[in-house]
Amino acid sequence: MSEKPPHTERRAHPRVYVGLAARVSAGGQQVDAVSVDISEGGVLLSGSDFPSADRVRIEIELAEMGWHAIEADVVRRETGDDTRLAARFAEIATDGGREAIRAFFDAQLNRRGARPEDERPG
Repeated sequence: MSEKPPHTERRAHPRVYVGLAARVSAGGQQVDAVSVDISEGGVLLSGSDFPSADRVRIEIELAEMGWHAIEADVVRRETGDDTRLAARFAEIATDGGREAIRAFFDAQLNRRGARPEDERPG
């Protein structure tokens, strides 16, 4: 009998589960959304009627840091009662968005402790 290998996290960055106001736009369409979780590398958003584009612009309100925009590649869409869009932030920083997200994330880690993924809502 063989033992299962230990579970390893595939994500490059830890996540913070936080509901932040957001807007998603592409091709002249803009929709409101709210974050489910965010990391330095991407975001999972909840909303409806997301643009069908593979590349979107996400504007997100990072609490006291205000609104920041960043280009992102859509990696997954989930439809149903709770429509979600998962996006990976583009490598090229947009309007300082990546740096702002990194600073927000660091502030959240300092407030919550070292393991934000353990605080996932039930």
